Amino acid sequence: MVVFADESIDSLPEEHRTCIYRLVQEAVNNAVRHANARTVEVSVRKERQQVNVTVQDDGAGFDTRFIRGLGLLGMEERVRRLGGRLKISSKPGRGTLVDAALPVAELDHRNGQEANSYLAG
Repeated sequence: MVVFADESIDSLPEEHRTCIYRLVQEAVNNAVRHANARTVEVSVRKERQQVNVTVQDDGAGFDTRFIRGLGLLGMEERVRRLGGRLKISSKPGRGTLVDAALPVAELDHRNGQEANSYLAG
């Protein structure tokens, strides 16, 4: 498994970190248990007003039109609850890509001061 993650992810709100953790956990679990993937790449990057999360595997893949297990539905629900979007791309024999974008507010105005809303205590 290869993991790329920005250090700034630690400063995200708890609900975002939990969503990212559960999303990655489910996607990696699916890649190993169901797709027999040999390689899984995870990327978590913060860009301006959103966090992009991708999990790509080289496993068996599946037809997204017909397979919608509870794990996939749970990922969709978690991402949607935070106002994000989730795209799952897969084809039999070609692996799977889970791609999520979660919006995050960049600045918070507290007590008349600008501060990073996730570092302010």
